[in-house]
Amino acid sequence: MSDVLQPQQAQPASRETPADPLAPRTLYLHRRVVVIAPERIEIRPPRSAVIMPAIGVAVTAGLLALVGTSVDSLPFWTLPVILLVSVLLLPLSGMSLVYALLGASIVASGPGSNVSLKQRFLGLGIGSNELIPFWKIRELRIEDEGRPVSRPDAELPSQEVAQWELILVKKSGTRHTLGGLTVPREREEEGLEIIMEVAEAFAALSAAPIRGPIW
Repeated sequence: MSDVLQPQQAQPASRETPADPLAPRTLYLHRRVVVIAPERIEIRPPRSAVIMPAIGVAVTAGLLALVGTSVDSLPFWTLPVILLVSVLLLPLSGMSLVYALLGASIVASGPGSNVSLKQRFLGLGIGSNELIPFWKIRELRIEDEGRPVSRPDAELPSQEVAQWELILVKKSGTRHTLGGLTVPREREEEGLEIIMEVAEAFAALSAAPIRGPIW
């Protein structure tokens, strides 16, 4: 199934989707939250992503408090260890916490006519942005990484879970994964419906065609 589908033709039958692909709503992917608005689409981490960074900040604060209150009673060798851990842990945890609370890893802007992808720093999603103008987008591909794979000698069977992915493909051929959703194989259509809904929103905003689902 590799024909290019127009956004309005790609609606799964079992899910009631808004008539307007850019109607305000929130969708949930794997470790990502998609916030759709008429002129803007944001893909950001879920609120649960603040847990580990918050623990890191709390541990660092506890270590520094320990040094401040018990510096005379602590063995000498523990001080440089605590300071080193604090120097490494606090910036990373702090940046991760700010990103989890305020950051958006992918932003598609209608007025700006571009998609902004954050360049990751140590997996934190913090750093410079890559701006992809809408006119540089060749297509939006929907793929299932868990489908059977045909090989000359044998065919690998499908996995027990469907791994739907929405991929932005630039005219240069560069691929950027916008998001994914993993569901049990018997519920693969439900996962496809959600991924397709996100794809339709990006297609409506950018005028890029949808190709897929592809497996």
